[in-house]
Amino acid sequence: MPLPRRLFSPFTLFRQHAERTPIRLLLLMLMVLLPCVIYVADRYADMWAVHALDEIVAEARVRLALRQRTVNDEFELAFAGLRRLPDLLALDDRIRDEVAPRPETTPPPTPARTPAARRAPLNAFLKTFAETMGLHYAWLMDHTGMTIAASNYDEADSLLGTNYADRAYFITAMSGERGRQFAVGRMSSIPGFFFASPVRQYGTVLGVVAVKTDLPTLSRRLRLDAAFVTDEQGVVVLANDKAHIFHALPDAPVRDMPVSARILRYKREAFPELSLRPFVVRGISEKHGLTLIGDATRPALLGVTHRPQDGLSLHVAEEVGEALTLEDRRQVRFHFTALSGLAILGTLLSSIIYTLRNISQLRIIEGNNQALTRLNDELRRMAERDHLTGCFNRRRLDEAMNAELARSARSGHPLALAMLDLDHFKAVNDRHGHGVGDAMLAHVTEIIRNQLREPDLLARVGGEEFALLLPDTGEREAVPLLERVRRKVEETPLPHADGPIPMTVSAGVAEARPDIEPGRWMHEADAALYMAKRCGRNRTVRATQVPDDSLAGGDAPP
Repeated sequence: MPLPRRLFSPFTLFRQHAERTPIRLLLLMLMVLLPCVIYVADRYADMWAVHALDEIVAEARVRLALRQRTVNDEFELAFAGLRRLPDLLALDDRIRDEVAPRPETTPPPTPARTPAARRAPLNAFLKTFAETMGLHYAWLMDHTGMTIAASNYDEADSLLGTNYADRAYFITAMSGERGRQFAVGRMSSIPGFFFASPVRQYGTVLGVVAVKTDLPTLSRRLRLDAAFVTDEQGVVVLANDKAHIFHALPDAPVRDMPVSARILRYKREAFPELSLRPFVVRGISEKHGLTLIGDATRPALLGVTHRPQDGLSLHVAEEVGEALTLEDRRQVRFHFTALSGLAILGTLLSSIIYTLRNISQLRIIEGNNQALTRLNDELRRMAERDHLTGCFNRRRLDEAMNAELARSARSGHPLALAMLDLDHFKAVNDRHGHGVGDAMLAHVTEIIRNQLREPDLLARVGGEEFALLLPDTGEREAVPLLERVRRKVEETPLPHADGPIPMTVSAGVAEARPDIEPGRWMHEADAALYMAKRCGRNRTVRATQVPDDSLAGGDAPP
């Protein structure tokens, strides 16, 4: 029989230490199991951080998509107008006559017929046009690219006589299409956007008319908060942070351009790289898409909208500052989990050790566990109830909404949510004091509760606002119940020493749909409630009666 003794000897030894030195045995076991607890806590903290960051990024992506659409619409509005300006000039007879071929029988030039004298009215017209439209320059080129008329004809750095045949916008316009390009002005050295249109006569392109808007003028038309614009060469040409202009994106095509082409277009050889570093969070891969732009310390989601019609790309950044605190919150989760694990493990080991030491302690432990269970139940009840009115609170309402939405989706039964609000409650508080206001809330709660059915749930969601969750009830069927509640409240004023205080409630009700989110559902009921308020209070409004534009936003309607 020696083998069984060896097999059971560790348990026997454990039991002996549990009976003789339980505290020492407990500490020893905790030290042995501490690495396991730390590993589990670290893994849990990593999983939590990944989940939390996913939620943060998902919300940021929604905001980013909205901002991208807004910025793109602003660009389209601004650039659509700029693209049409050279079209208008190209249709002007003065422009077309100037680039039209001269008959060979034209008489010899006189002082009044010299090109300079003949083009003076055209130059003045271009100057007036540029000033009126808020342009930097407007000018006319013949088929060779030579400038023959310009809005700055009377300035020292006039464009007259300057050849732009190498510019992309000129080449495109001479081919019969609209031309556009970002470049640095050849004469002014001022960067800007150039737009050009062909000047035709009888279907033949005879010249090109172009306009330019500089960056400060364009910036005043656009809102570029946390956004920047790059051209087709990957060069930042417009940004809220002026220090980023003429920086290049990583792997930008401009780095493959010959130095002479860079100087010709941008009047510079080197383009500092705009740093786009991934935001690193411990235990999380870099696939979340958060980026540190330039010298920024706050991570952001970067969305890109390409505009081939303008040769530009809009880069919109949506800051995600919550990610900066993620590591600290992860550490809190880790320490809390580790301590909780040690506490649970210590409790478990203590139970085992002291059970082995004294069987009678099991009854005490069971009694303590039962008391703890009762305390938890009482705490849960307190956590789910509003201390003033005794009805459920917002937390319990959210749980019930999720459960009932799931049940309604499975069974197909109707489900309604109603929002009720005491009318002129603030006036009662201001006139009679908060004590009377609290009594009114309790009074109204009792009235409403007496009108409800068994499965209905009443919750106070804040201040003088209540919510009713009505299972197996559609929006239309809920109206009689709400009207009964409304009339009962109106018929039962609050008793007071100075005389009864009249009360009325406004209500809004919305029916659930299979795919609706709880927050959206409550928003629709709130929109109906606000419509009831706006329509004079003391009434019930269904969400289907509310205009769609009031239901579309994320906030309650005004």
